[in-house]
Amino acid sequence: MAGILTREQEKVLAGWVDDAIKLKGILELVDGYAARVIITFVDNTGLEKLPEELKVSLSELVTAAMDKDIETVETKAAEILDSLLDIPGLDDEAEALLFEGAVKILVGAILKLFEKKKE
Repeated sequence: MAGILTREQEKVLAGWVDDAIKLKGILELVDGYAARVIITFVDNTGLEKLPEELKVSLSELVTAAMDKDIETVETKAAEILDSLLDIPGLDDEAEALLFEGAVKILVGAILKLFEKKKE
C-alpha cells in the first residue's frame, strides 16, 4: 500500500463514483475504470505526502464510510476539518461545533442524493 488506501478501498470508492456518475455510451463503460485510475494516482502520489496523523484519520474516515458507519464518518470528517482549518475570531470549541454541523448537513444531503438515485 503506497498511499493510505488499500486496493479494496480504492476499488469500492471507484465503484461508488461509477454508480454516482451516469454517462452515455462508451463513456459509461470506462468511467469506473477511469475513477479507479484517478483514485489510485491521487492516493499514491498526493496523499502519501500528508502528515502521518492526517493519513491515519483519512484512512479511518474511508473505513467508516465503507462500513456505512455514518456517525463515525461525521465525527471523523469534522475532526479532520477542525485540525486543518482555523477560523479567526472563533475559539476551538466553536469551530468544532461549526464543522460538526456543516458535516452533518453535507452528509445528510449526500445520503438524500443517493436515496433519490436508487429510486
